[in-house]
Amino acid sequence: MNARLDLRSAQGLMALQRLPHVGRATALRAALSGNLPGGSAVSSPDGLSLVEAYEWADRELDRYHRAGVEVVDFFDQRYPPHLSAIGDPPVVLFVRGNVDLLASPRFVAVVGTREPSRFGETAARSVTAALAERGWGVVSGLARGIDTVAHRTAVAKGAPTIAVLGCGLDRIYPPENEGLAGEIVTSGGALVSELPLGAPPIPRNLIARDRLQSGTAVAVVLAQTGVEGGAMHTARFAAEQGRPLFCPVPPNENGKNEGLRVLLEQPARVLCNVVPAWQHAGALCKRLGRRPLAHAVTRESIGDLLDRLETALDRPAAVEQQMLLVPDQIG
Repeated sequence: MNARLDLRSAQGLMALQRLPHVGRATALRAALSGNLPGGSAVSSPDGLSLVEAYEWADRELDRYHRAGVEVVDFFDQRYPPHLSAIGDPPVVLFVRGNVDLLASPRFVAVVGTREPSRFGETAARSVTAALAERGWGVVSGLARGIDTVAHRTAVAKGAPTIAVLGCGLDRIYPPENEGLAGEIVTSGGALVSELPLGAPPIPRNLIARDRLQSGTAVAVVLAQTGVEGGAMHTARFAAEQGRPLFCPVPPNENGKNEGLRVLLEQPARVLCNVVPAWQHAGALCKRLGRRPLAHAVTRESIGDLLDRLETALDRPAAVEQQMLLVPDQIG
């Protein structure tokens, strides 16, 4: 094999995933271990298919460069530090905007329903403003509702914000947030996706995006959600990743707040029985035990939330030996 093939690079990782039956976890294991999928040594002479894939990746990287998109690989110093510690990290990220922003560990995810009440909007705005004042950035998903409030508040307060898309960066979803996406970039923020240009915002992609919102952050604030809300996927990923979850205490029995009540009051072990997004997470629920998953946040306790975040920053990042044990997530 040509000695110039560097598997620990964006080009190499993209090339590995171009091979048949190689997903992101297998590609990452190959790059970490120096062994090609199937057990062939990287230095073996029979890697013609990988050479061809490497040449394809070179052309793709040129296409992204011409589109104004930066490609950040798992081994890049700019790769989000908390994201490298999750069980199934993206091996490459596509970024438009301030790519250096990704390396900061001081991000909190603020997410929630696409149809918030005044309570949800106020909670998202208040928490985001408090985070901005203490030097934290905000991660969200550019969706309608709570995500939009979080991003707009961060921009208005001069805080860095990252929008994680569930589609390619050549699409903005929802379309009405195209202007907001532009504001995020021009204000020094970034748009990020693990998906290639042209990828559509289908449900599978949007749910996979949720794990990146929590994974990029040191903690998650779920500003408002019903029991069946899509943000419950982000809550589940936060639990899987060991991220603290915070919810504002709702003032009434509004159905849009019912997800908050469940997370704040129900034992975590029953969430797989009452939350649709958790229905296949029985093992996770059993591991979480009897305590509620979420920590309560009130207007008076936002200061305590901010203090907890500083403590959460001390958690260690993943090491390469851990990554070698990750099961493959894609065919």
